[in-house]
Amino acid sequence: MLEPLDLDPVQQQTYEALVDGALTVPELRSASALAATRVRAALVSLEELNLVERVSGSRGEPDRYLPVAPDIAFDKMLTAREEELQRARRHVQQLAARFRAKGDARDPMDLVEVVTGRAAVIQQVDQLQRSARREIRGVDRPPYVNGGPDRRDPKTGMMPLQAQTMRRGVAYRVIYDMEGLATYHSLDQDIEACAELGEEARVMAGTPTKMMIADDQLGLMPLRAAPYEVASSVVVHPSGLLAALGEFFEVLWKGALPLSDHLAERAGGSGADPESDDARMLAVLTTGLTDQVMARQLGISHRTFQRRLRDLMQRLGATTRFQLGLRAASQGWITGGPEGPSS
Repeated sequence: MLEPLDLDPVQQQTYEALVDGALTVPELRSASALAATRVRAALVSLEELNLVERVSGSRGEPDRYLPVAPDIAFDKMLTAREEELQRARRHVQQLAARFRAKGDARDPMDLVEVVTGRAAVIQQVDQLQRSARREIRGVDRPPYVNGGPDRRDPKTGMMPLQAQTMRRGVAYRVIYDMEGLATYHSLDQDIEACAELGEEARVMAGTPTKMMIADDQLGLMPLRAAPYEVASSVVVHPSGLLAALGEFFEVLWKGALPLSDHLAERAGGSGADPESDDARMLAVLTTGLTDQVMARQLGISHRTFQRRLRDLMQRLGATTRFQLGLRAASQGWITGGPEGPSS
């Protein structure tokens, strides 16, 4: 765990052994099973780093070694490393600014690049998310290239990199295609987990393409639309094409129906918020999926789904699903419809 502070394994093992109490070289050898020469070399280097102090033995007893308190010993080293990282980060930002400043002079062929192969596409998706500083916008639809069980958190179903990116303050706006919700995503795991972290999600039928855009600085979309595949993708750098893709996303966003507000229980309005089960029912109804698929997403039988739907309609005094939507909207349970402003 101390490798970032330039301590090798023997130095770490020696220091951590001393944390439990002062020891002599023979005692350290016994505790670590290391040769005496390696133990002594580690102790000399740790003394030079001001991490260990030597106490001379009296009356022929061997010297003992004491560790400097960890919070004191490593504070200076940690501060120095943090300053190095800050300098490196500032330098990278300066390089990025120079790169963007020269964007207009770049060869047009450099503004678009083709990435081929599943592994390369996955790497590009990860790189795009790591590069984001403010917002990632995406259209999520089949087929999927990076959603295997080896890449998802077994507890939440989320992609770990998205969770990390959101936790460092990057906003996500995602339009989910109905086909992906029906065949791939799990409402009560990955969609709900993303919503809880703050993802703004909407749903739409027949989205025209997959897409991911980071900060208006980098875009990614499949190379081929027919047959639809993700074995090759197009990376788009700052250009008129990337700006057009951003505007295209906003048009799709305005026409999509809200989903995440219900799942994260963020629906607000003049009326009282819906109960959790009602909110999730409204969320799946928003998707427009078949009753059988919606029941599966809720983890209930088709019969139970029909019963809960009738109960919800009765409570809101609705006789049709369309009327249910109107009544839910009047209660403030549904916000941000297709005609509303983009978020």
